[in-house]
Order: sequence, then C-alpha cells, then structure tokens
Amino acid sequence: MLKSANALEVVNPGRTLLRPDPIFVIGMHRSGTSALAGALESFGLTVGKTVMPPHVGQGNPKGFYENLALTNLHDEFLKSIGSDWQQEKPVRPQKFSGKSALRFQQKLFQLLVDEFGDGRPLIKDPRLCRLVPLWNPVIEEHFPQAQFILPIRHPVEVAFSLHKRDQMTLDHGLRLWVLHVLEGERTTRGFRRLFTSHEQLMQAPLETLDRLAKGLGFSSESIASRVQDRIDPALRHH
Repeated sequence: MLKSANALEVVNPGRTLLRPDPIFVIGMHRSGTSALAGALESFGLTVGKTVMPPHVGQGNPKGFYENLALTNLHDEFLKSIGSDWQQEKPVRPQKFSGKSALRFQQKLFQLLVDEFGDGRPLIKDPRLCRLVPLWNPVIEEHFPQAQFILPIRHPVEVAFSLHKRDQMTLDHGLRLWVLHVLEGERTTRGFRRLFTSHEQLMQAPLETLDRLAKGLGFSSESIASRVQDRIDPALRHH
C-alpha cells in the first residue's frame, strides 16, 4: 500500500495538492445520501466540476450532489474486474492491489486534482460502500483529515425504492443492502465517522444537520436557512 501511495505523488507534479479534509458520504443507494449531500454542500463543500444532473425519473429532482466523472471511474473499475454496482458479492481483496489497481488509483488521484482543485471535497457515491479499499492509498497519502458519514435506511424501504426505479426484485435489493451496509461499515473502521439515518434526516432535518455539523467541526448557525431548500420530506416514499 505504501508503494502505491508513493507512486501517486508523481502523477501530477507541480500542482497544488488536494485539501486534506474531505467529507465522504458512504451509504447504500436510495438511502437519502443525495438529500444529505445537498445539505452538506451548503456548508461550503464542493462536489467538483462535473456534477451529475438531477433526474426526476430516478427520484432525484433536486439533484444527486455527486461527481459524474468519479462515478464513471468507479463503474469503469468495477467493469474491469467483471463486476458492477448490482453485483451481490463483495469485491475480492486482491482486486484492490497490483498493477491494474494502481493504474486506477493514479487515475483517481488525477481526477480528484482536476475536479476539486483546492476546494474542500464532498465525495458521495453509493459505490464507495464497496470501493473504499481502492481509495485507501489516496486517503492515506492526501486525506489525513478525512471524515466519513454513514447514513442508513430501512432495508425494506430501500428494496421497494429500487424495485420502483430499476424493476429490481425485492430479494435482490435486500441482498444489495446487506452488502453495501456491511462493507461500508467494515472498510471505514479506523476513520473518523458519524452515523445517521434516513428517518432522522426526514423527520428532524434541523436537529440532524445540527448534530452532524458539530461533529464535522462546522458552525451550526443558520442551519434552517441551509436546509430549507435542500431537504424535502415530501420526497420520502416507500
């Protein structure tokens, strides 16, 4: 791992290094990660230059607050190892090491520099639940002050939401929930973490964001104005 981290140093010599204090949102699909990320962005965080556009048909009319270039890179990596985000099996540990993984880690570092520059990154993609080990060399080398938020939603609600959006069977959705939640928790141990739930965010957005803001070291002043246009409990379904 140290060898990989050192190799990342020379990908883009002479450029300003990334800020050391990104916020990661590590949560299963359809678990309110977009609503949470939208509220967090109002604290001065950035999702980067290439922003994934809103999609009414996918239940995100306010936006995903996700970096499209980063999501595409994650999909590219999963495809390269014969997997995708709907695969029910965890990625084998050996897939995160070796020349192929190092190549993706170098591409990842370059992408982060290009997309985020000297802004404070807000990094959110449900695929991260399974891909934190791919990120570890980058985090260790460049993000020593990284913090993680792990939101969770009831598995049956997630499964019904996936069934409506992707025509996925409930059994498949429940299996994916287990994989994402357990892998996300396991691979972020040792990092600074905060936990919340979709229910807390929808039912008590001001109190929930106040708690998270304090945990992240942000001022909790003007929480109401920050949350007003970012979180809509009426969008909670299933």
